[in-house]
Amino acid sequence: MSDNQYKLVLSDLDGTLLNGSSQISEETKNTVLELQKKGIRFSICSGRPYYGCIKFIEELELEKYNGYFVGMNGQYIRNCATGQVIEKEKLNQEDFKLLCTIAQQHGVITELFYETHAYILLPKKNIVFALLLTGVYSLKSLINQSKRYKMNFITDLIDLPDLPKICCLGKPEALKALANELLELQKYDTFLVNPAWLEIVRIGISKGQAMYDLEKMTGIPVKEMVAFGDGENDLSMLEIAGLSCAMGNAMPNPKKVAHCTIDTNINDGVAKKLKELFNL
Repeated sequence: MSDNQYKLVLSDLDGTLLNGSSQISEETKNTVLELQKKGIRFSICSGRPYYGCIKFIEELELEKYNGYFVGMNGQYIRNCATGQVIEKEKLNQEDFKLLCTIAQQHGVITELFYETHAYILLPKKNIVFALLLTGVYSLKSLINQSKRYKMNFITDLIDLPDLPKICCLGKPEALKALANELLELQKYDTFLVNPAWLEIVRIGISKGQAMYDLEKMTGIPVKEMVAFGDGENDLSMLEIAGLSCAMGNAMPNPKKVAHCTIDTNINDGVAKKLKELFNL
């Protein structure tokens, strides 16, 4: 397929489209805007919720250019121009109580993730001890999350509404063991976003599945889509896209499945590749 036959570009946010300051650089923003002016559609494809990405949607003018937003690893899909939303099945109380119980057995911190806020279930009543137990990386991740969402710390399970995903923070070996145990249940899918961050959704929900939903919504085949990502929650879209690009800072598995590895997020890797592909 020639490069000019690609009609839709999908990009992860953290570690991909965003730089080291969790912002879209001027270079990347201007490149995406030029891309859309040429008639190429663009979609953010993130593990974040819609509410936490409105700023980026506005910066890239996705409403003006009939772009899309995929959030919560494919659980939420939005046509930014029309406001049309598709939401997939969420985790219910039975699910998250089971998942939290299993997670606690592995000594990890569990985050119950909603659109505007989150509940953090600590494995120990002493929050400092819990954070130290799971590692400094977990502490940094929680601090970054608290900048975007209201965080509620709890030490016991409470009744809560259905939720799109559960996040677990801890040491890599603990998260790997947790993911292996959940795999045996055949009810949930797990994604390792980074070595200390595991996300859990209902089985069948993924960014790759969201691409097939976008295919139905836009009429653009997945083979005419370009995908950019860096984490294991990006694997499903990197595997099926017509052209898949792993970031230079990506985890090992995305680099293995992608068609190519490009420059890092802090060096505007996405912008550089888009300029090359579409002669911007």
